[in-house]
Amino acid sequence: MINTVEKVRSHFWIYAIAVFISQLDGGTVSTMLPALTRTFGLSSVNSSWVAGIYTLGLVIGTPIASNLSDIYGAKKIFMGELGIWFLGALLTGIAPTYGLFLLGRFILALGDCGIIVLSINLMLHTAGHQRQGRKVSVVGVVSGLASIFAPIFVGLTLAFTGNWRAFYYSLLPFIAILFLLVWRILDNEVKEEQWQTDFPGLTAFTIFITSFMLFLTFIQQFNTYKYLIFALIVVAAISLWTFIRVERNIAPNKMPFLPINLLKKPAYSLTLLLGLLGGTLFAVFIYIPTYVHTVFHLPMRLSGMTLVVTGLGSVIGSWIGGLMVDKLGNKRTLIISAASIGLSGLLIIFGLSQLRLFTIFSFILGLGLGSFMSAPLQVIAGRMAGKGNRVQAIGGLSTTKKIGAIVAPIVYASVIQLNVNNGHMGIQVYRGIFVLLVVIAVISIIVTSLIPFTKEENL
Repeated sequence: MINTVEKVRSHFWIYAIAVFISQLDGGTVSTMLPALTRTFGLSSVNSSWVAGIYTLGLVIGTPIASNLSDIYGAKKIFMGELGIWFLGALLTGIAPTYGLFLLGRFILALGDCGIIVLSINLMLHTAGHQRQGRKVSVVGVVSGLASIFAPIFVGLTLAFTGNWRAFYYSLLPFIAILFLLVWRILDNEVKEEQWQTDFPGLTAFTIFITSFMLFLTFIQQFNTYKYLIFALIVVAAISLWTFIRVERNIAPNKMPFLPINLLKKPAYSLTLLLGLLGGTLFAVFIYIPTYVHTVFHLPMRLSGMTLVVTGLGSVIGSWIGGLMVDKLGNKRTLIISAASIGLSGLLIIFGLSQLRLFTIFSFILGLGLGSFMSAPLQVIAGRMAGKGNRVQAIGGLSTTKKIGAIVAPIVYASVIQLNVNNGHMGIQVYRGIFVLLVVIAVISIIVTSLIPFTKEENL
């Protein structure tokens, strides 16, 4: 028994460390972007691909890693992810051109994409039914801490070395050590059923999601890329039609690329919709430093500190969300979390002109976002899927969250344009963003109330 407990703890810490290191990247882009711009001579349009190509890799790679994990086992896929991650970090660090740098970022994302999904699966697998929320919330807490620590770490790296490449070089030994730990400590899984990989479905879905993500990227500059946009729509439509046909006629010995049986359940489909809405809500983080800089005329460095307050709120909210799932159930947790997001949005709308009030309300906003995004959705997806294709179910949810985070800037940018007064970016512009935040929170409450939970899924 002691050996089993010690083994579970060692697995837990390996995954926690992997999540922390992998999530560092999300908080480094804004800090490194000026240095990258100088190195490669980037325009504002070109620089947007630094984050965009990474997100594209995450959205493409997450369902693939989830599917392959259910077929070949977590250890093999985890080791493969770490190997790809190492290669991506190395290529990004040594890249002599911007094109190779973007390729390195894309590979880096493919190596990072499955780590959180595999970690959540481990938490659900090792926790008792009444402690799953608290276990899963650990992933959210670690991710939040990484996002807070990342700018500090990169800032120190730049201060001591003067070179952004040093950050990626510093990742290499950690990834290598993690690889050795996984190889030595994690157990090889013996699958009860021997599945074959659904390569036609995998290929069709990858083409579809790539076309769709590129469409979302280029639609913001429609006049410049209109012919490419039309081509992407055609490719996405054909690949989606092909994917659906392949999945409907899949052989019995092949695992479907996506859990089609789950998608037919209204409860899971609505949970994915909540993931999409949650990703849209979470994207409001992007606008907080710019708001503080524009409205209160603080330097951008000081403006960015307000983001730490919201991030700290999300870390605490992640832990609270896990606790609420275990004590109150998934449905109540989601409704309370969405309500707190909507309430904080309303408070921000009426307190936008006062920095102190905005800081307090943004902390409350972080609490709501953390509790909404951390535990309840993952626990719902995991319980609906069961052990057989739990990683796929969680991977699908993770993908919809990322799509929501990509769609959000387009929606928020439209709101900004509607409220700009003669080119002036004032309080009214940002009031529109937080009004939209409140609307999305209300929609999330309505969607949650419509989910037909079974007793087991809600407890």
